[in-house]
Amino acid sequence: MSLISLVNKFSRASTNVLNKKNFFETIKILLASTIIILVCTSFLQAAKKDKDKKDCKYCEKYETLEDWPESERPTAFIYEEFDYPEGMFTKKQNDSKKKQAAAGLKVYQRFVKNKGSLNKYQHLMIRDMAYFEALFNEMLNDKKANVETLEGLKKGREAMRMSLQISPKAKTSEAVLKFWATGKMLKVTWQQNKKKKKKSKIDPEIAERAAVLSDLKTQIATAKVNAQRAATIEAQKKIAEAK
Repeated sequence: MSLISLVNKFSRASTNVLNKKNFFETIKILLASTIIILVCTSFLQAAKKDKDKKDCKYCEKYETLEDWPESERPTAFIYEEFDYPEGMFTKKQNDSKKKQAAAGLKVYQRFVKNKGSLNKYQHLMIRDMAYFEALFNEMLNDKKANVETLEGLKKGREAMRMSLQISPKAKTSEAVLKFWATGKMLKVTWQQNKKKKKKSKIDPEIAERAAVLSDLKTQIATAKVNAQRAATIEAQKKIAEAK
């Protein structure tokens, strides 16, 4: 099912599920997802134009984190130790290496292997952005992590953060909690919409929402490129190296 079809379905079922505030919050997320797609597309196009030129600032000087003293790194490249949301990792995934591997697998499965279902399951896409944050963070705790790869992941992370208007300077813990909580909220909405099969009579409120969604269709229809493909190119390299 395309994103446009999902939007249409959402508008029909929204009356008994969401109040106006939550409805427009969801609209903001849909628009932000479009922004991610466009930004990531630009990354992919730039990469195709010049494959040989390294698109990074620090990788010319440092190859791995082991070569890059923590005292000389920007805050964004310093590992943050914190407790991840309950249920994000299992009890057996109890160290940095295991968390990195688990997060990398989640990123691969969501944004690479199942990239075709991103529009259909946006609640899972938002939730799994938390795993992208975790992957980047746990790699910062790995001395062998490639600096060029990290710089590429950082760009993807910033593009994803735009979806919830999270500052690029925000701590990883803050971003993880917002992605995780928003994903859970959208999952509840998705489940409620799935159960509602009967069409409701059109009233002024639904008509107003339909008008808003109609204005969005043109913007969303142009965003057919995989939302996270470009953002996860470097993640794929890291996963491939780990195998």
